[in-house]
Amino acid sequence: MIRIGSKVRSFDFDGRSLEGPRACYVEGVVIGFANHEGCDRYEIRVERDVCRGEDSDRRIGCVVIPPLNGTPSMLGGTTNFVELV
Repeated sequence: MIRIGSKVRSFDFDGRSLEGPRACYVEGVVIGFANHEGCDRYEIRVERDVCRGEDSDRRIGCVVIPPLNGTPSMLGGTTNFVELV
């Protein structure tokens, strides 16, 4: 179960590649939960940012707010982009 203080990886897209050009994700710590524009979300302070398989410093220190796992997706199905590390 993901809770405040959990170390997580949040993928930017549907795939879960950790290497190569399709690897796009952040790793960080859950600092809270929020409702943003009617959608319940994780608040994650970014400690590592990977874009196209390369480490980046673009989002380090920022807070990202992906939807909670299980949130209905606009394209059908449900979101499942955040996992415990």
